[in-house]
Amino acid sequence: MLGAILFSILISVYAYWSWKVYSKGHKLPPVHPGLLPVIGHLHLLVGDGLSLWRTVKTIAAEALKRGGVTCLFLGTELYYFITDPEDALTAANACLQKHFTYDYAKPWLGNGLITASGETWKRHRKLLTPAFSLPVMYGFLDIFNSQSRRFVQNLKQEVGKQFDHTVYLRNIALETFCLTAFGITGFEDKNFIQKYMHATDQILSIVTSRFQNFWLQSDLIFKLCGLQKKHDDLVKIVNDMSDKVIQRKKAALNNNEREFVTKASGIRYKPFLDLLLELSEENALTDKEIQEEVDTAIVTGFDTTSSLLGYIMILLGTHPRVQEKIYQEISELFPIDRDVEKEDFQKLVYTEAVIKESLRVFTTGPVTLRYVDKDVKLKNYTMRAGSQCVVLLYGAHRDGVWGKDAEDFRPERWLDSGMSANPGAFVGFSLGKRSCLGKTYAMLSMKTTLVHFLRRYKISADDSNLQLRFDFLLKPVSGHEISLEERA
Repeated sequence: MLGAILFSILISVYAYWSWKVYSKGHKLPPVHPGLLPVIGHLHLLVGDGLSLWRTVKTIAAEALKRGGVTCLFLGTELYYFITDPEDALTAANACLQKHFTYDYAKPWLGNGLITASGETWKRHRKLLTPAFSLPVMYGFLDIFNSQSRRFVQNLKQEVGKQFDHTVYLRNIALETFCLTAFGITGFEDKNFIQKYMHATDQILSIVTSRFQNFWLQSDLIFKLCGLQKKHDDLVKIVNDMSDKVIQRKKAALNNNEREFVTKASGIRYKPFLDLLLELSEENALTDKEIQEEVDTAIVTGFDTTSSLLGYIMILLGTHPRVQEKIYQEISELFPIDRDVEKEDFQKLVYTEAVIKESLRVFTTGPVTLRYVDKDVKLKNYTMRAGSQCVVLLYGAHRDGVWGKDAEDFRPERWLDSGMSANPGAFVGFSLGKRSCLGKTYAMLSMKTTLVHFLRRYKISADDSNLQLRFDFLLKPVSGHEISLEERA
């Protein structure tokens, strides 16, 4: 009797799964290999960040082979995976609601710009955009220069050794972001800073693990495994950081320190947090919303730029010809040791090509996940309402539009006037209406760092043994060390 009941349940589950998968609707793109009854493709995701990155690359390769779109079923949920640049832009602009995985980060980031959807996201985006205007970014130049010089000086002790440069990059990036976005000096408690960065890494790893290991999506199992308590403890550490930042800024504002004047340019600028607190005074943002945006700004502001600079240095060390070419451009523009000024940025043409090509090869945020809330027409398919969408930014950077050498690191492709102008082809700062608000900040700070760094050091590296993991951001695990020698 019990066996008959279990058999009936299994049959019912299978029938429901089959109906969801094969029910009539818009024509589906090619289904990714490995589809199993009931669980679909869920078995492909199970594992850690290393295995997830291998899976992402495999799916991207399959989508590229199948014309830019493939689909997977995670249980009964239909997922469209897109690499075609034109379809990627269409999907990104049409599907503004984030995937449910981002909800796992809400105990930390709340409804900040990364995790929010709908009217909350639209309102916050509109309110915060002025804080990232070009004049404001130019106001940070003195800080970018002085911090870059500190970074270069800190590395002197590593000359002649093989070492992990990402540690130095993350530390200086976090300090720089506190100075620019928040208008406060770095924290004296270096142990606290290290605890903060470790906590953010662990939270991102837990959030990623909940997505790929489907049983952890159950709140009960998540709690019974002990991950809920670990997650809550980590969130407290990072929230303490934002609390410290806000309290320091409020104390400064009480002393009428509302604007900063850069020494070199005389440009007045208003840090990001000043704007947030003014919006609070105007009742445009609540105290809770301010903390959520501060938490969001900290993690996105320092982690992405430091990660990309790490990859740029690895690539330059692996490709000495490219390193020499960027060094020659910098040497000609800066024949003497001086700071980078706003007029210099447009002249750093090859430097910008190196940055963009590095971001194309190592897309630090390789995917973005969205919910399809309405039918969305792509070039050859229509995504069904109620499905999920994964824009494979890493895959879009390997589309045929980049040529047959898309896997190669070749900055010269950015200097080719015949390169495709498809706005969806380069998605290093995401794409569409939800593209990165801080991309100008990132470009200016990275150019400044590279100028000071490459004037002083020559890099050696080898990316052939580089291993990466995917925890929302693409992070190196091993084989990423570099060595330096001082230039004469």
